[in-house]
Order: sequence, then structure tokens, then C-alpha cells
Amino acid sequence: LNSEREPIPDVPAVYFCRPTKENLAIIARDCAKGLYGKAHLNFVTKLDRALMEDFAKLVVQSGSLDAIAGMHDQYLDFVCLEQQLFSLSIKNSYVLYNGSGASEQMMETAMTEIAYGLFSQVATLGKVPIIRCPRGGAPEMVARKLNKMIAEHPTLLRNKSSLHRPLLVILDRNADLISPIQHTSTYQALVDDMLKHKANRVEFEVTNEGAGGRNKTTLKKFDLDPDEDEFYSKHKFHPFPEAIESNGIDLQEVTAKEQSIRSKAAGQDMPVDPMGSSSATDLATAVDSLPALLAHKKQLEVHTSILQAVMNQVAARDVPQFFELEISLATGSYRNDPARAKQDVLQLASDPTKGNVEDKLRL
Repeated sequence: LNSEREPIPDVPAVYFCRPTKENLAIIARDCAKGLYGKAHLNFVTKLDRALMEDFAKLVVQSGSLDAIAGMHDQYLDFVCLEQQLFSLSIKNSYVLYNGSGASEQMMETAMTEIAYGLFSQVATLGKVPIIRCPRGGAPEMVARKLNKMIAEHPTLLRNKSSLHRPLLVILDRNADLISPIQHTSTYQALVDDMLKHKANRVEFEVTNEGAGGRNKTTLKKFDLDPDEDEFYSKHKFHPFPEAIESNGIDLQEVTAKEQSIRSKAAGQDMPVDPMGSSSATDLATAVDSLPALLAHKKQLEVHTSILQAVMNQVAARDVPQFFELEISLATGSYRNDPARAKQDVLQLASDPTKGNVEDKLRL
């Protein structure tokens, strides 16, 4: 939007942007100049009424109201990572409203942004949730803003009388500060903790011995889709050692099936039918299943690489020691001996061979 664009008056334009004051001013200026035939406006999130009125004044004053073909709120102010998981993807959101320099205006803006994100999810589902939150603080601010947005929506309230409404619980992160900083032992959590992991894409470096004995480092990138990846969906919440073991077993089974099919296709291990008929039908079925089997094998090999990369980081940083000590502290194992708890924490934190600065800070 900010770039200079040549006029194409015979072609309609589709705008897709955030409904900010700056973006609306640019669109109004485009319409006044007659850059395009008609303007179809699509906004990522809900267009605030005050901004809509300001935009209307701009296009009316410039006499370009006829250039607006339509305006639509697309309610896309969230990221769906899985079928049962979404994120608002607000960077540094915790620091934003808990930092020492956070002003009242910053708090108000942050809570509004969160409410807009949740409203986008509600509008996408088309169901009005039952909202529950603790009294006071950030959760109540967000809940009240969200409730107001739902009340102002022209069609959502029609579904409010439904008996099958979802439950939306809004909590402050401060209610449970242990979970986000504690080391963990499950497959998905370790992938996120040990490797570069964002929007279901994992990246890590693999070092192999190259020509002349020189090590060659390669950057590996894989997309993990829990809804399509059978192994990941099944084992993402399992303990890491269990995921490693299952990966090895599954890979052996798939390899054995592949070898069996290839042997049959080559004419080996073909059973002899006493009636004289061939096993052509069984062979054709087995061969037809080979592409899917190979795809499954390839996916398992991807997980083998990821598991190895995670294992390398876990071993290098000695993560199990941090995990075990944190579990002991969280579950009250040191309740009657705080002096020993302090000693064990300081001993691990001061050991230069254990973990990195972030690991020790989290401890």
C-alpha cells in the first residue's frame, strides 16, 4: 500500500490489509485519484466503528464513494496451528502488559488487540461462547471488550440462545508461571524448546563429514502437521524416550513391509496356489500400497532426523538434570528442607558444563 502504483482505471482492486488509520487514508487517496475501477475492501480483523466513520468522511469529501464496491471484515486475526489449537501470535504480549514501563494506554491497546483476536475466532466459528474469567485485572478487561464486540455484531447474537455453546475461559498467564518456563520431557515441547520452531516449521543444523575430512553443516527444514502426520499426532504429547522407541519400531515395520512387497514384485516369495491360479490380485494390491508405504517411511525418517537433533541438544545442555530438579521443586519434594533446595539449585546453576544461560535463568 505504501508504494507508488500506476493507475489502472479499467481494473477492479482487491485490498487485503489491517484496518488502521494509515491504511484507510491510503485507500481513500487511491479512490480519490481513481487508480482502479472499483475497490473491494477486505480487512484482517474487525473494522472499528470510529475508523469506519472517519473513512466514510474521507471518501465522501473526495467524491469517490462510488469507487467502493464493498467492505468486508474477514476475521483472520489469529493463526490456526492445528484443528484444535490456535494462537493470536502477539509478539512479547506478556512483557507488553506486565513490564514496568507499561502505561495505561499501552495496557488498553494490548487488551483491545487480544479481544480482537478472540473475536475473530468467535466470528469464524459462528458460535457465541459462554465467557468466564477471574474478576479484575487483564482477563476481565479482555472479557468485557469481547462481550461488547459480540453484542455489536449484526448476526452473532442470533446463535446466543443455542443450547450447545462453547465455553471460553480467559486466564492471566500469572496464574501459572511455572508451565512456560519449566523444562519438559514430551516430544512436541522439546522440539519447540531445543530447536527453532515457529508456525509448525522446525529448523536445525546437521553436521556431516565432507570431502577431505572437513565437516559440512546443512540446514534442515521440515513442516510438522499434527492433523496429517500420523506419528506426530500420536506421539507429540508422549515422553521423549517413548517417541524415540516408537519411531524405531515403526520404521522397522515399514521397512520390512517394503522389502516384502519388493520381493513379491520381483517374483520371490510368491506362494504357490494348489489350484494353479496366481496371486496376481494380492500382488497388485501390495504394489498399489507401496507409494503410501514409502510416503509413510519418508515421514518416519523425517522424525528420526528431528529426534536426533533434539537428542543432541538435550545431551549437550544436560536438560534431564534441570527437568528433574524443577519437578522436585514444583511438587514440594524440598518442602521440609529449603536449605538443601537452595544448595542443589546453586550447584547446578554454577556448573559451567550444565546447560546454557537461559536454562539456568529458567531454573
